[in-house]
Amino acid sequence: MAKSSDQIRNVVVIGQSKGGKTSLLEALLAKTKAIPRAGSVDDGSSILDHDDLEKERQHSIDPANGFFELDGVHVNVIDTPGYRDFIGHIFGPMSIVEAAIFVVDGVDGVGPYARKLWGYLAERNIPRLVVINRLDKEGAEFGRVLDQLQALDAKCIPLAVPVGEQDTLSGIEFTFGPEKGSSDLANEYSESFLEAVVESDEELLEKYFEGEEIPEETLANQVAVAVGNQTIFPVLTTSVNKDVGIAKLAEAIVKYVPPASNNLGRNAKVFGSEDEVVDLSTSGDDPLCGYIFRSISDPFVGKLSLVRVFSGELQQNGQFVNPHSTKTEKFGKIARLQGKDQVPVESVGAGDIVALLKLESLKNFDTLCSADKRLEIDPPSLPTPMYGKVLSPKTKTDEKKFGEALTKILDEDPGVVSKRDPRTSEMVVSAISQLHLLMVVTRLKSRYNVEVDQKDPKIPYLETINGNGDERYRHKKQSGGSGEFAEVALRVEPTERGTGFEFANEVFGGAISASYVQSVEKGIRAMLDEGCVAGYQMVDIKVTVYDGKEHPVDSKDVAFQKAGREAFRQAVNSAKPSILEPIVELEVSFPGDLVGDISGDLNRRRGRVQGMDAEGDFQVLKALVPLSELGDYSNALGAMTGGQGSFDLDLSHYEVTPGNIQSKVIEESKAEAKKED
Repeated sequence: MAKSSDQIRNVVVIGQSKGGKTSLLEALLAKTKAIPRAGSVDDGSSILDHDDLEKERQHSIDPANGFFELDGVHVNVIDTPGYRDFIGHIFGPMSIVEAAIFVVDGVDGVGPYARKLWGYLAERNIPRLVVINRLDKEGAEFGRVLDQLQALDAKCIPLAVPVGEQDTLSGIEFTFGPEKGSSDLANEYSESFLEAVVESDEELLEKYFEGEEIPEETLANQVAVAVGNQTIFPVLTTSVNKDVGIAKLAEAIVKYVPPASNNLGRNAKVFGSEDEVVDLSTSGDDPLCGYIFRSISDPFVGKLSLVRVFSGELQQNGQFVNPHSTKTEKFGKIARLQGKDQVPVESVGAGDIVALLKLESLKNFDTLCSADKRLEIDPPSLPTPMYGKVLSPKTKTDEKKFGEALTKILDEDPGVVSKRDPRTSEMVVSAISQLHLLMVVTRLKSRYNVEVDQKDPKIPYLETINGNGDERYRHKKQSGGSGEFAEVALRVEPTERGTGFEFANEVFGGAISASYVQSVEKGIRAMLDEGCVAGYQMVDIKVTVYDGKEHPVDSKDVAFQKAGREAFRQAVNSAKPSILEPIVELEVSFPGDLVGDISGDLNRRRGRVQGMDAEGDFQVLKALVPLSELGDYSNALGAMTGGQGSFDLDLSHYEVTPGNIQSKVIEESKAEAKKED
């Protein structure tokens, strides 16, 4: 029987890498008897980090789902990668849970990327339990890490403190409730925890200040309220190796995490309407509304679509309206995921999470609904992938499989995009970072046996002229049969930036027939795409054909195309040709104490700072920068900011490329053309 949404908890486990999130979650599943024993990331026996790449690299790359039951409550947990390179994978899970378990390493503490992750949770108003993990490790300090957490947010207050430290760590004591400890450390935080709890309710706060006794049960119930409205972020302590705090963490999730019925005020739009919005009810009597927050493409078991049911009910062998085709589709089995293992279920109600099997048409962030109430939920905002390479299949055999394999990876990973550049005609695959793209290439090989070549994308330079040119060219070819003859005289001149191409016919007296003038234009337009300097598209130029000659027998369309092309080429070369480079508007967000580093780096990249604004502890800098200087900017910014920086860019305009760089571009273009020949 499907559980009611009040008896379901959905949490995402999130935190910086090396904090032991995956090991902690496996210990949690084992402690609640959801799995026979906890696996190990180090020896490759983890049920959550089960992918071959994850085993090899000993860290999470993809999210992983698990679940357990305790005291009649069903808990869905989603483990997420801790490396910033795979940040695209956290937004889907964050969009469908009611709370997060924010894990911090007891040794490393709150690092730069952890602060960024905390900010994402705060932006989305997601309640949090905080866990200081690995307190048995050398160098772990509860007090130091707690200070860092409270600097992050003063509402991080211990619910549990460690007994002993490192080698002597033996357990935990509570600062609140019937199990409250008596140590100095427990007493130190008991008052602040109690105050945070009563501050979440005006009536309790009044009783507290008046010295009136508040029943223990009332206070215990109020903790869940305080967590839900983010009056407090309870801090717990754990050690997987010493089995400290694991069981109490499971209890805290069940007691204090908001139930799935909470929904965090989520709503959906009525399909086809911009204004009509409905609250997402968790009633099983309402029409179906499900949300695909992650897709998994497994070459052995097929496609899995992970769905959070927001309203209605999912039953095996059920049906839904496909959001793309608007047709009613059927599905067969549904299953819960315990790592890679599928646990079949017959039905689930609102608030629950399951996987639908082998529905190839579904994509990340699709909304499933019923025919009588079509709804759609907005997808989460995702960081823009900025590290791109041109990927191409190595062999003919790879070529046949490349498109399908890449499509499956794109379906699975929202942090990877593929786009054909209309100016360069290259297919550019972009990811969050160099490591992220490396994982894409590695998976193409390991999963789908597809090998690819990589090269840097071409910068979409343009060519133009800065002066006037005037040339006459005669094309004459005689080879025994019908010959070719055409003579064309034309002028070229620059136009305003952004006007493109203009063609004018000033031929008088019938020197060239009108149809042949069209042939000249056709030949010149072909040259525009090829360029005359370095093989890039030519823009902002006016061509005027004013004279020429034709032959009654040998003149023809192809002859005037050739003559027009060559006259145009010669005229351009005499009109001070130059290369234009794309200038992008770059907006960078970074910690406020790094202004000098960020602006200095942009200066080295020929950037021009346009302005700067403060947003809390962060600065947002806007600059105009040549696109050619930003090839490694994603990695460089990550290194400078410890993963806290982010950036967006949009094409602003084109400018004439400096002479030294222009020469380099021309030489590289000639070398590439020679290689292709």
